[in-house]
Amino acid sequence: MSNIQCTVYYLLRGSGNDSGMSCHIGRKTTDGKMYIPDNADKIRTHLNRKLISFHEGVHNRTDAIRYRLDNAGLHRKVGKTQRKAVVLF
Repeated sequence: MSNIQCTVYYLLRGSGNDSGMSCHIGRKTTDGKMYIPDNADKIRTHLNRKLISFHEGVHNRTDAIRYRLDNAGLHRKVGKTQRKAVVLF
């Protein structure tokens, strides 16, 4: 019998602004306090690294998305039904 491997790709389209996901990724609450979920190893959180640095004046992921859209050279407005970010799992 052959060993078949496959990949599962989940694509979620969020609605509204993306601040909730930014808080989740940044491990911070909406008021900016540090948040460590119960299933994370608190002893090893100092090993987390930021792989991308933000532009000057950009402080979080939501601001980075806005900055990118504002400076992308788009010739038309981003509609309310269009997605500004995609979440992959």
